[in-house]
Amino acid sequence: MGKNSLVKSTTKGKKKAAKKSKAAPKVKAASKPKAAPKTKAAPEPKPAPEPKKKVVSVNELLQKKFDVWKPEKIYTVTADVKDVTAPPFVSGSEEEQKRIRDLLLKKFDLAEIKAAGEKAAADKAAADKAAADKAAEPKVSVSYEPPDSGDTLPADPMEKGMKYLAAAVVLLIALVVGSSMINNGKYYIRSTDGALEIFQGRFAPMGEELLISLPGVQKPEKTKDIYSKTDIYPIIFNYYVEKADTLLKVPGLPDFGGIKQYLNKAMLYKTTPDSAEAVFSRLNNIDLMILVYKADVAASKPTLADLREAKGFLSEAARLDVDDARLDLINEKMDAVDKKIESLKAGQKGATLPAPTPAPPAKTEAPAPSPHG
Repeated sequence: MGKNSLVKSTTKGKKKAAKKSKAAPKVKAASKPKAAPKTKAAPEPKPAPEPKKKVVSVNELLQKKFDVWKPEKIYTVTADVKDVTAPPFVSGSEEEQKRIRDLLLKKFDLAEIKAAGEKAAADKAAADKAAADKAAEPKVSVSYEPPDSGDTLPADPMEKGMKYLAAAVVLLIALVVGSSMINNGKYYIRSTDGALEIFQGRFAPMGEELLISLPGVQKPEKTKDIYSKTDIYPIIFNYYVEKADTLLKVPGLPDFGGIKQYLNKAMLYKTTPDSAEAVFSRLNNIDLMILVYKADVAASKPTLADLREAKGFLSEAARLDVDDARLDLINEKMDAVDKKIESLKAGQKGATLPAPTPAPPAKTEAPAPSPHG
């Protein structure tokens, strides 16, 4: 039993060895070479700090001396002077040199220059005359338009767009100006603290500003949201006219200056020819009254200068727009002043005449001495 098992084991061992010899021997993969160990890079040396520059003062710079520089070897002329020649005055071909020499040596005659100038002036005058004659001739213009064809180039879209943009800008400006003018013609009324405030639209699409404040003026019976110029101007006109009438009612000599000031302001707000004529007539009458009053005051003084001043006031009053009756009154006053001037001149002339000298007394002979007894 032990022998059989030993034989079996030896036979099995031989079979296994034969199988192993038949199979291809397996080659082991070569092991990868190990990478060399990394060596640390040496640190870069730090740059040495720059030495600090010594600060040089201004005095040291001014007192510092610098040596005069001298070349190591002084330049000397080695060539012979006889061999050195100047460059040619004229360069180029022989023909060009000859042409330039002839130009430089050319002589000019003043008589020839004068004759040439006269000839050029005569030629210019003849050319101007011919041009004027040609301009006087009737001009005949011939225009030719090529026929339409399908080969025409299309319009540039950029140019077309610019035209549309320009038209849009013009239209926008026109709309803004138009709306500004419309807004400028609008007026608004507000009553505050016993005064009537009148506002006018700005010259802009929107907005308003205070035009005038009228103390003591009441709102009109029929109110509106927006008023026009024909509604507002009569209110302001009547306000200033009433102010002028108030000054006339003051006792004593009227304040003609204040009255004229109110009437001139009223003229700025006239709306009809009748209202303007009424104010102008009142201003004219005030000027007439003032001039006549000044003339009367000056004529009451017995001096030639005052009488002449009175005549000047009357002459100025006669130039006003007055009716015939007032003009006759002015002329009468001027005649009276002229008579006073003539009488005053005659009196002054009589006073300046020399007085008659008295006749010398008659000579009387002395009586003869009586004889002594």
